[in-house]
Amino acid sequence: MFSSFGQIAGRPQLLVLSLMIFAQGSAFGATIPYLSVTAIGTLGMSDQAYSLLMLVSSVSAVTISVSLGILSDMLGDRRHMLIAMSALGVIGYGSIYLFPSVPVFLGATSLVVPFFYATSSLLFASARLETGEIAPAEAASINATLRAVVSAAWVLTPAGLGLALGGSGSMIGAWGIAALFCLFILICATLILKSPPARAPGKVSGPGFGAALKELTAPTMLVRMVSIAAITSTLRLSGTIWPLILTLQLGGKTADVGLIAGMTALTEIPFMLMWAHLLKRHSIIGIIVAAALGYGAYMFALSFASAPWHIYALALPGAAFAAALLALPLNYFQDLFPGRPGLGTAFLPINSFLGNGLNAGAFALGSHFLGYSESAWLGLVLTLSGVAGLLSVERRAKRPF
Repeated sequence: MFSSFGQIAGRPQLLVLSLMIFAQGSAFGATIPYLSVTAIGTLGMSDQAYSLLMLVSSVSAVTISVSLGILSDMLGDRRHMLIAMSALGVIGYGSIYLFPSVPVFLGATSLVVPFFYATSSLLFASARLETGEIAPAEAASINATLRAVVSAAWVLTPAGLGLALGGSGSMIGAWGIAALFCLFILICATLILKSPPARAPGKVSGPGFGAALKELTAPTMLVRMVSIAAITSTLRLSGTIWPLILTLQLGGKTADVGLIAGMTALTEIPFMLMWAHLLKRHSIIGIIVAAALGYGAYMFALSFASAPWHIYALALPGAAFAAALLALPLNYFQDLFPGRPGLGTAFLPINSFLGNGLNAGAFALGSHFLGYSESAWLGLVLTLSGVAGLLSVERRAKRPF
């Protein structure tokens, strides 16, 4: 299980990329959990303005990440893109920290910081290239391990900042910390990452931008995207409803929510490593399907929770299956486009965007017509629909399970 760590530690470029991935995850973890409380509670933004900001920011992030992912395959130069995007991260996060106001927060969050979000796709695409000479199963295991590095950042950074800044009455300082993480990525990209091989002026690799977009919107790819988004949206739906079930229906306390969330995040990390190890012996499609069905069963069981300890008891199996659904979709999409990691990684922000939309729709319908507990049944419906779509398209493609 730990051979992937040895591979990462033994390859200087992979090691520095793993540190950059941790810093990128830390920048997200430092700010995203505190977005609403800072925008509305600290800066006084209205609920409607905040909702619009989230929509604009999501659309910007998807558009920018997909475009840069395709361009990175065409140009082959991710290092300079990382330098530019991390510099924009320093500017975006730093401006909010230095000049905290609604106009600055709106402009930076909707227009500047989304460029930094693209570093996620660029870093994982760069890591994929570094594993090009390794056996495919080992390469997939390494990439899944790097996904666990992001989860580790999300465990450590929000908790640390909560302890450090929680007593100050304002989390604006988190944006200053995020700017420092961006600066670390900028320094690494500038001074440590190796430059790509020189190309003839004007020469590009792979299909053009329009051709790549056409591949993204091919019917089989649309089915794959919607199917994986339906499966992973259950993670978001679960994260939305179980705190409500616990506190509003079962008499649990807010402290229980934090404890279960932390326990779940910590549990996901070793299970991510376990699933990464299993990739060496089993099909990635088979693992995703098995984990999805397991998580669907968790959602079904969640609907019958009648005491706080039931939520605690379900957290462990839920985290075990969630770990696979968090770590493996990236490898799945990258495997569809060998040699073009930018295009494969571009599916990550698309999946996140679609998953958020499906989660929002499921929660709106479930909470209005069914109630919080019964909304978990919609998670099972989404899971089964996603599995059916994925198996259907993969059978037609005749890929091994």
